[in-house]
Amino acid sequence: MATKKLTVTVPALKERGTDKIKAAPSKAYSHEELEKKLGRKPKEDKRGFLLSNGAFVGRKKAAEIAEAAGEVPKKVGKKLHSHDLRKAERIKKVKEPK
Repeated sequence: MATKKLTVTVPALKERGTDKIKAAPSKAYSHEELEKKLGRKPKEDKRGFLLSNGAFVGRKKAAEIAEAAGEVPKKVGKKLHSHDLRKAERIKKVKEPK
């Protein structure tokens, strides 16, 4: 039986101290936009990503997984950024209602 390839699904934040995970509704969100939407301050939470298996990983591991899955061009760098996913999939920036 073939196993599904692990992929990066969405940007996420992990609350320091409680380890609660807050995931973006879609890949269209950047970490900055997610922080703003949740009323969080920059660097208040650890930035990372949710994977297709539900796990939270940091930017370095997410870069390895996204490259291996073909979600982003090879060698996005040592760390994956939310903008890398948006750019690779040609997703436009989120427009929140005012």
